[in-house]
Amino acid sequence: MNEEVGLIRVDSRLLHGQVVTRWIKQVEAQQVIILDDNLAQDDFMIEVFKMAAPEGVELIVKPIDAESIQFLGTSSLKNSIILFNSIPSLIKAFQLGLPFTDIQIGGIGGGNNRTVVYKNITLTAEEYEELKHWQDQGKHIYLQTVPEDKEASLESIAKKFKS
Repeated sequence: MNEEVGLIRVDSRLLHGQVVTRWIKQVEAQQVIILDDNLAQDDFMIEVFKMAAPEGVELIVKPIDAESIQFLGTSSLKNSIILFNSIPSLIKAFQLGLPFTDIQIGGIGGGNNRTVVYKNITLTAEEYEELKHWQDQGKHIYLQTVPEDKEASLESIAKKFKS
């Protein structure tokens, strides 16, 4: 886990039951920050997500831009969860200078050209290569669906993408 942040997670469902009941308790989160360009423009869905957040947990929704990355770099995030809904969103944040190293890949559903790599986590070959690139740049990227699961490394799923 990041010392500066409770948890940074990629999960296509964003704030859902597993995050609310398991991960928020695990990191004793006082705030959840969702970085998502589409959601940041949807006031109705922001209200829906706010209702899903447990009492006492603040929900912040921001687009993925330089201002949001700067906000993360200057905020106290010790008891926070930062959520992205996709690998491309995470990569965009990396490119803008996301300053954190420990990144958890959680639930990402199926679809075209996606391979099940670990429990309910799917990746495309391109996403895997992008994650591998950022890991080579010093990021610690791992797969984990629930707190009780052991972390799985990118190396442990490499064979899924070898032809």
